[in-house]
Amino acid sequence: MARPRVYFVVQPTVAHYREPLLRRLLESTRYDFDLVGRFKNSEASAADTIHSAAEEVLAKVRPLRFSALGKFWWERGQVSEIWRGDHDAYVIAGRIPTVSAWVASGVAALRGRTLIMWGHGWKRPEDGLKRQVRLAFYRFTDGLLVYGDRAKELGTSYGVPAEKIQVIYNSIYPEALTGSARESAAAQLNRAPDDDGSARTIIYSSRLTTRHRLDLLAEALGGMDAGTRPRVLIVGEGAERARLEQVFAEHGVDAQFLGAVYDYAQLRRLYARADLAVSVGGAGLNVTQAMSFGVPVLAEAGNPDSSPEIEAVVEGVTGRYFQTGDAGSLRKVLTELLTSPEQLKQLGEASLAVVRDRYTAEKHAEAIEDALDVLLGRAQRN
Repeated sequence: MARPRVYFVVQPTVAHYREPLLRRLLESTRYDFDLVGRFKNSEASAADTIHSAAEEVLAKVRPLRFSALGKFWWERGQVSEIWRGDHDAYVIAGRIPTVSAWVASGVAALRGRTLIMWGHGWKRPEDGLKRQVRLAFYRFTDGLLVYGDRAKELGTSYGVPAEKIQVIYNSIYPEALTGSARESAAAQLNRAPDDDGSARTIIYSSRLTTRHRLDLLAEALGGMDAGTRPRVLIVGEGAERARLEQVFAEHGVDAQFLGAVYDYAQLRRLYARADLAVSVGGAGLNVTQAMSFGVPVLAEAGNPDSSPEIEAVVEGVTGRYFQTGDAGSLRKVLTELLTSPEQLKQLGEASLAVVRDRYTAEKHAEAIEDALDVLLGRAQRN
Protein backbone atom coordinates (compact mmCIF):
# COMPACT_ATOMS: atom_id res chain seq x y z
CA MET A 1 0.00 0.00 0.00
CA ALA A 2 1.41 3.39 -1.02
CA ARG A 3 2.35 5.81 1.70
CA PRO A 4 0.24 8.99 1.86
CA ARG A 5 1.99 11.94 0.22
CA VAL A 6 2.39 15.06 2.35
CA TYR A 7 3.27 18.52 1.04
CA PHE A 8 5.29 19.73 3.99
CA VAL A 9 6.53 23.30 4.45
CA VAL A 10 9.50 23.40 6.83
CA GLN A 11 8.83 25.90 9.60
CA PRO A 12 10.34 28.47 9.87
CA THR A 13 13.30 27.84 7.52
CA VAL A 14 15.51 24.97 6.37
CA ALA A 15 18.02 25.96 9.05
CA HIS A 16 20.91 23.94 10.45
CA TYR A 17 18.91 22.95 13.53
CA ARG A 18 16.14 21.47 11.34
CA GLU A 19 18.53 19.08 9.64
CA PRO A 20 18.19 16.09 12.05
CA LEU A 21 14.38 16.31 11.92
CA LEU A 22 14.31 16.53 8.12
CA ARG A 23 16.59 13.52 7.76
CA ARG A 24 14.17 11.47 9.86
CA LEU A 25 11.11 12.66 7.98
CA LEU A 26 12.76 11.68 4.72
CA GLU A 27 13.39 8.20 6.20
CA SER A 28 9.74 7.81 7.26
CA THR A 29 8.07 4.48 6.53
CA ARG A 30 4.62 5.93 7.27
CA TYR A 31 4.49 9.01 5.05
CA ASP A 32 6.09 10.28 1.87
CA PHE A 33 7.14 13.83 2.72
CA ASP A 34 7.67 16.34 -0.08
CA LEU A 35 9.68 19.02 1.71
CA VAL A 36 9.36 22.68 0.78
CA GLY A 37 10.94 25.62 2.58
CA ARG A 38 12.88 28.86 2.71
CA PHE A 39 16.62 28.30 2.82
CA LYS A 40 17.37 31.51 4.74
CA ASN A 41 15.45 33.79 7.08
CA SER A 42 15.74 36.53 4.48
CA GLU A 43 13.50 38.87 6.45
CA ALA A 44 16.30 39.25 9.01
CA SER A 45 19.33 41.50 8.80
CA ALA A 46 22.57 40.02 7.48
CA ALA A 47 24.03 39.87 11.00
CA ASP A 48 21.03 37.92 12.30
CA THR A 49 20.75 35.39 9.46
CA ILE A 50 20.45 31.77 10.58
CA HIS A 51 22.88 29.20 9.15
CA SER A 52 21.26 26.83 6.64
CA ALA A 53 21.22 23.04 6.66
CA ALA A 54 23.85 20.98 4.83
CA GLU A 55 23.83 21.00 1.03
CA GLU A 56 22.80 17.33 0.84
CA VAL A 57 19.66 18.15 2.85
CA LEU A 58 18.92 21.35 0.92
CA ALA A 59 19.08 19.29 -2.27
CA LYS A 60 16.05 17.32 -1.06
CA VAL A 61 13.97 20.39 -0.25
CA ARG A 62 12.10 22.39 -2.87
CA PRO A 63 12.90 26.11 -2.43
CA LEU A 64 9.92 28.17 -1.30
CA ARG A 65 9.80 31.56 -2.99
CA PHE A 66 7.82 34.42 -1.54
CA SER A 67 6.98 38.04 -2.13
CA ALA A 68 6.79 40.51 0.73
CA LEU A 69 5.22 43.89 1.31
CA GLY A 70 6.19 44.95 4.82
CA LYS A 71 5.15 42.15 7.17
CA PHE A 72 2.69 40.67 4.66
CA TRP A 73 3.85 37.72 2.54
CA TRP A 74 2.69 35.69 -0.40
CA GLU A 75 4.27 32.22 -0.55
CA ARG A 76 4.36 31.29 -4.20
CA GLY A 77 2.98 28.02 -5.52
CA GLN A 78 1.08 26.85 -2.44
CA VAL A 79 -2.39 27.81 -3.59
CA SER A 80 -1.94 26.11 -6.97
CA GLU A 81 -0.52 22.99 -5.28
CA ILE A 82 -3.62 22.73 -3.10
CA TRP A 83 -5.91 23.41 -6.05
CA ARG A 84 -4.36 20.54 -8.06
CA GLY A 85 -4.58 18.11 -5.13
CA ASP A 86 -1.59 15.86 -5.87
CA HIS A 87 -1.01 15.21 -2.15
CA ASP A 88 -3.04 13.58 0.61
CA ALA A 89 -2.31 16.41 3.04
CA TYR A 90 -0.80 19.89 3.01
CA VAL A 91 1.19 21.20 5.97
CA ILE A 92 1.92 24.91 5.65
CA ALA A 93 3.29 27.62 7.94
CA GLY A 94 0.67 29.05 10.28
CA ARG A 95 1.72 32.69 10.02
CA ILE A 96 -1.22 35.14 10.14
CA PRO A 97 0.39 37.91 8.01
CA THR A 98 0.98 35.40 5.19
CA VAL A 99 -1.84 36.32 2.81
CA SER A 100 -1.39 33.18 0.72
CA ALA A 101 -2.14 31.05 3.80
CA TRP A 102 -5.59 32.65 4.10
CA VAL A 103 -6.27 31.98 0.43
CA ALA A 104 -4.89 28.43 0.75
CA SER A 105 -7.36 27.74 3.58
CA GLY A 106 -10.28 28.83 1.43
CA VAL A 107 -9.10 26.81 -1.57
CA ALA A 108 -8.56 23.72 0.61
CA ALA A 109 -12.09 24.00 1.99
CA LEU A 110 -13.52 24.51 -1.50
CA ARG A 111 -11.62 21.60 -3.03
CA GLY A 112 -11.89 19.23 -0.06
CA ARG A 113 -8.16 19.08 0.68
CA THR A 114 -6.67 18.27 4.08
CA LEU A 115 -4.88 21.43 5.23
CA ILE A 116 -2.77 21.55 8.40
CA MET A 117 -0.89 24.53 9.80
CA TRP A 118 2.41 24.32 11.69
CA GLY A 119 3.45 27.09 14.05
CA HIS A 120 3.50 28.47 17.57
CA GLY A 121 -0.25 28.86 17.79
CA TRP A 122 -0.96 30.71 21.01
CA LYS A 123 2.17 31.79 22.92
CA ARG A 124 0.18 33.81 25.46
CA PRO A 125 -3.48 34.57 26.28
CA GLU A 126 -5.34 36.64 23.70
CA ASP A 127 -8.63 38.50 23.71
CA GLY A 128 -10.69 40.89 21.62
CA LEU A 129 -9.92 41.36 17.94
CA LYS A 130 -6.56 39.55 18.09
CA ARG A 131 -8.21 36.37 19.37
CA GLN A 132 -10.99 36.56 16.78
CA VAL A 133 -8.53 37.07 13.91
CA ARG A 134 -6.49 34.03 14.95
CA LEU A 135 -9.59 31.85 15.33
CA ALA A 136 -10.77 32.98 11.89
CA PHE A 137 -7.33 32.16 10.46
CA TYR A 138 -7.53 28.60 11.80
CA ARG A 139 -11.22 28.08 11.05
CA PHE A 140 -10.91 26.19 7.76
CA THR A 141 -7.84 24.16 8.68
CA ASP A 142 -8.12 20.48 9.52
CA GLY A 143 -5.42 20.63 12.17
CA LEU A 144 -2.72 22.60 13.93
CA LEU A 145 0.77 21.38 14.78
CA VAL A 146 2.02 23.40 17.75
CA TYR A 147 5.26 23.46 19.72
CA GLY A 148 3.98 23.29 23.28
CA ASP A 149 1.23 22.24 25.69
CA ARG A 150 0.37 25.83 26.59
CA ALA A 151 -0.74 26.51 23.01
CA LYS A 152 -3.14 23.58 23.15
CA GLU A 153 -4.49 24.63 26.55
CA LEU A 154 -5.20 28.16 25.30
CA GLY A 155 -6.64 27.01 21.97
CA THR A 156 -9.07 24.59 23.55
CA SER A 157 -10.12 27.22 26.10
CA TYR A 158 -11.10 29.42 23.11
CA GLY A 159 -13.28 26.69 21.66
CA VAL A 160 -10.97 24.89 19.23
CA PRO A 161 -11.55 21.10 19.40
CA ALA A 162 -8.73 19.42 21.32
CA GLU A 163 -8.14 16.79 18.61
CA LYS A 164 -7.56 19.55 16.06
CA ILE A 165 -4.52 20.79 18.02
CA GLN A 166 -1.62 18.34 18.02
CA VAL A 167 1.47 19.07 20.15
CA ILE A 168 4.68 18.05 18.36
CA TYR A 169 7.28 19.97 20.49
CA ASN A 170 10.58 20.89 18.82
CA SER A 171 14.11 19.56 18.40
CA ILE A 172 17.72 20.29 17.56
CA TYR A 173 19.69 17.05 17.94
CA PRO A 174 19.06 13.34 17.40
CA GLU A 175 19.01 11.21 20.53
CA ALA A 176 22.50 9.84 19.83
CA LEU A 177 23.93 13.34 20.31
CA THR A 178 22.24 14.05 23.62
CA GLY A 179 24.12 13.44 26.86
CA SER A 180 26.02 15.18 29.62
CA ALA A 181 28.81 17.07 27.91
CA ARG A 182 30.46 17.83 31.25
CA GLU A 183 30.58 14.21 32.38
CA SER A 184 31.82 13.05 28.97
CA ALA A 185 34.64 15.56 29.04
CA ALA A 186 35.55 14.51 32.57
CA ALA A 187 35.59 10.84 31.54
CA GLN A 188 37.84 11.58 28.59
CA LEU A 189 40.28 13.34 30.91
CA ASN A 190 39.94 10.58 33.55
CA ARG A 191 38.97 13.05 36.23
CA ALA A 192 35.86 14.24 38.04
CA PRO A 193 34.03 17.44 37.02
CA ASP A 194 35.35 20.58 38.70
CA ASP A 195 33.56 20.69 42.06
CA ASP A 196 36.43 22.11 44.08
CA GLY A 197 34.83 25.49 44.68
CA SER A 198 36.88 27.28 42.03
CA ALA A 199 35.22 29.79 39.73
CA ARG A 200 32.15 28.45 38.00
CA THR A 201 31.32 28.98 34.34
CA ILE A 202 28.03 30.10 32.81
CA ILE A 203 27.12 30.01 29.14
CA TYR A 204 24.72 32.10 27.08
CA SER A 205 23.85 30.90 23.58
CA SER A 206 21.50 32.83 21.32
CA ARG A 207 21.45 35.53 18.69
CA LEU A 208 22.63 38.89 19.96
CA THR A 209 19.56 41.02 19.31
CA THR A 210 17.55 43.58 21.24
CA ARG A 211 14.91 40.88 21.85
CA HIS A 212 17.28 38.96 24.10
CA ARG A 213 18.31 41.90 26.34
CA LEU A 214 21.69 40.53 27.35
CA ASP A 215 22.44 43.83 29.08
CA LEU A 216 20.64 42.43 32.10
CA LEU A 217 23.23 39.68 32.55
CA ALA A 218 26.06 42.23 32.42
CA GLU A 219 24.31 44.30 35.10
CA ALA A 220 23.69 41.27 37.33
CA LEU A 221 27.28 40.04 37.08
CA GLY A 222 28.68 43.54 37.54
CA GLY A 223 27.01 43.67 40.95
CA MET A 224 28.69 40.47 42.14
CA ASP A 225 31.92 40.39 44.11
CA ALA A 226 34.81 39.88 41.69
CA GLY A 227 35.99 36.87 43.68
CA THR A 228 32.70 35.00 43.22
CA ARG A 229 31.85 36.14 39.71
CA PRO A 230 31.61 33.20 37.27
CA ARG A 231 33.44 32.92 33.99
CA VAL A 232 31.18 33.87 31.08
CA LEU A 233 30.96 32.26 27.63
CA ILE A 234 28.74 34.03 25.08
CA VAL A 235 27.91 32.05 21.95
CA GLY A 236 26.09 33.89 19.21
CA GLU A 237 26.24 36.60 16.63
CA GLY A 238 24.02 39.55 15.82
CA ALA A 239 23.67 43.25 15.27
CA GLU A 240 24.05 43.94 19.01
CA ARG A 241 27.41 42.25 19.47
CA ALA A 242 29.68 45.33 19.40
CA ARG A 243 27.44 47.28 21.77
CA LEU A 244 27.13 44.34 24.17
CA GLU A 245 30.90 43.84 24.30
CA GLN A 246 31.15 47.45 25.43
CA VAL A 247 28.35 47.02 27.99
CA PHE A 248 30.06 44.02 29.62
CA ALA A 249 33.35 45.92 29.72
CA GLU A 250 31.66 48.91 31.36
CA HIS A 251 30.31 46.62 34.10
CA GLY A 252 33.78 45.15 34.63
CA VAL A 253 32.71 41.70 33.46
CA ASP A 254 35.26 39.70 31.49
CA ALA A 255 33.10 37.77 29.01
CA GLN A 256 34.32 35.70 26.06
CA PHE A 257 32.30 36.61 22.95
CA LEU A 258 32.81 33.57 20.74
CA GLY A 259 30.54 34.42 17.83
CA ALA A 260 28.18 31.96 16.17
CA VAL A 261 29.14 28.30 16.65
CA TYR A 262 27.44 25.61 14.55
CA ASP A 263 29.92 22.77 14.85
CA TYR A 264 28.50 20.18 17.23
CA ALA A 265 31.85 19.02 18.62
CA GLN A 266 32.86 22.59 19.41
CA LEU A 267 29.51 23.29 21.08
CA ARG A 268 29.86 20.15 23.15
CA ARG A 269 33.27 21.27 24.37
CA LEU A 270 31.87 24.67 25.33
CA TYR A 271 28.94 23.19 27.25
CA ALA A 272 31.35 20.78 28.94
CA ARG A 273 32.96 23.85 30.50
CA ALA A 274 29.63 25.23 31.71
CA ASP A 275 27.91 24.67 35.05
CA LEU A 276 24.80 26.59 34.06
CA ALA A 277 23.15 28.13 30.99
CA VAL A 278 21.47 31.50 31.32
CA SER A 279 18.61 32.63 29.11
CA VAL A 280 17.91 36.36 29.28
CA GLY A 281 14.94 37.87 27.45
CA GLY A 282 12.96 35.71 25.05
CA ALA A 283 13.91 32.03 25.33
CA GLY A 284 13.69 29.44 22.57
CA LEU A 285 15.80 26.58 21.28
CA ASN A 286 18.71 27.82 23.39
CA VAL A 287 16.86 26.16 26.29
CA THR A 288 16.67 22.69 24.75
CA GLN A 289 20.18 23.01 23.36
CA ALA A 290 21.65 23.46 26.85
CA MET A 291 19.45 20.72 28.30
CA SER A 292 20.54 18.34 25.52
CA PHE A 293 24.07 18.63 26.93
CA GLY A 294 22.87 18.06 30.49
CA VAL A 295 23.32 21.72 31.45
CA PRO A 296 20.42 23.22 33.44
CA VAL A 297 18.92 26.59 32.49
CA LEU A 298 18.23 29.72 34.47
CA ALA A 299 15.52 31.55 32.51
CA GLU A 300 13.50 34.73 32.74
CA ALA A 301 10.01 34.09 34.11
CA GLY A 302 7.01 35.20 32.10
CA ASN A 303 8.85 36.91 29.27
CA PRO A 304 6.25 37.45 26.52
CA ASP A 305 8.85 36.92 23.79
CA SER A 306 9.69 33.39 24.94
CA SER A 307 8.85 30.52 22.61
CA PRO A 308 7.18 27.28 23.78
CA GLU A 309 10.54 25.61 24.51
CA ILE A 310 10.48 27.55 27.78
CA GLU A 311 8.00 24.92 29.00
CA ALA A 312 10.94 22.52 29.36
CA VAL A 313 12.24 24.63 32.26
CA VAL A 314 10.29 23.51 35.31
CA GLU A 315 11.12 25.49 38.44
CA GLY A 316 13.26 23.46 40.82
CA VAL A 317 13.04 20.34 38.62
CA THR A 318 14.87 20.98 35.33
CA GLY A 319 15.96 24.57 35.96
CA ARG A 320 15.24 27.82 37.73
CA TYR A 321 13.63 31.18 36.97
CA PHE A 322 14.41 34.77 37.89
CA GLN A 323 12.02 37.72 37.89
CA THR A 324 11.51 39.39 34.52
CA GLY A 325 13.85 42.31 33.90
CA ASP A 326 15.24 42.22 37.45
CA ALA A 327 19.04 42.16 37.61
CA GLY A 328 18.93 41.72 41.38
CA SER A 329 16.76 38.61 41.09
CA LEU A 330 19.05 37.22 38.38
CA ARG A 331 22.10 37.83 40.59
CA LYS A 332 20.43 36.20 43.61
CA VAL A 333 19.42 32.99 41.83
CA LEU A 334 22.76 32.81 40.01
CA THR A 335 24.61 32.99 43.32
CA GLU A 336 22.39 30.34 44.88
CA LEU A 337 22.88 27.91 42.00
CA LEU A 338 26.60 28.43 41.54
CA THR A 339 27.24 27.70 45.22
CA SER A 340 25.16 24.51 45.10
CA PRO A 341 26.88 21.89 42.90
CA GLU A 342 24.47 19.17 44.03
CA GLN A 343 21.46 21.20 42.90
CA LEU A 344 23.13 21.87 39.55
CA LYS A 345 23.81 18.15 39.12
CA GLN A 346 20.21 17.17 39.88
CA LEU A 347 18.78 19.83 37.60
CA GLY A 348 21.12 18.79 34.79
CA GLU A 349 20.15 15.13 35.03
CA ALA A 350 16.45 15.96 35.01
CA SER A 351 16.96 18.31 32.04
CA LEU A 352 18.55 15.59 29.99
CA ALA A 353 15.72 13.17 30.79
CA VAL A 354 13.10 15.67 29.58
CA VAL A 355 14.97 16.25 26.31
CA ARG A 356 15.19 12.54 25.61
CA ASP A 357 11.48 12.13 26.37
CA ARG A 358 10.22 14.98 24.14
CA TYR A 359 12.81 17.08 22.33
CA THR A 360 14.99 14.80 20.19
CA ALA A 361 14.69 14.69 16.40
CA GLU A 362 13.31 11.15 16.66
CA LYS A 363 10.59 12.17 19.11
CA HIS A 364 9.80 15.25 17.01
CA ALA A 365 9.41 13.24 13.79
CA GLU A 366 7.34 10.59 15.56
CA ALA A 367 5.06 13.27 17.02
CA ILE A 368 4.51 14.72 13.54
CA GLU A 369 3.65 11.30 12.13
CA ASP A 370 1.32 10.53 15.05
CA ALA A 371 -0.39 13.91 14.57
CA LEU A 372 -0.90 13.16 10.88
CA ASP A 373 -2.37 9.77 11.78
CA VAL A 374 -4.96 11.50 13.96
CA LEU A 375 -5.72 14.36 11.60
CA LEU A 376 -6.01 12.07 8.56
CA GLY A 377 -8.07 9.54 10.48
CA ARG A 378 -5.42 6.84 10.10
CA ALA A 379 -4.80 6.01 13.76
CA GLN A 380 -6.63 2.68 13.44
CA ARG A 381 -3.96 1.48 10.96
CA ASN A 382 -1.16 1.47 13.57
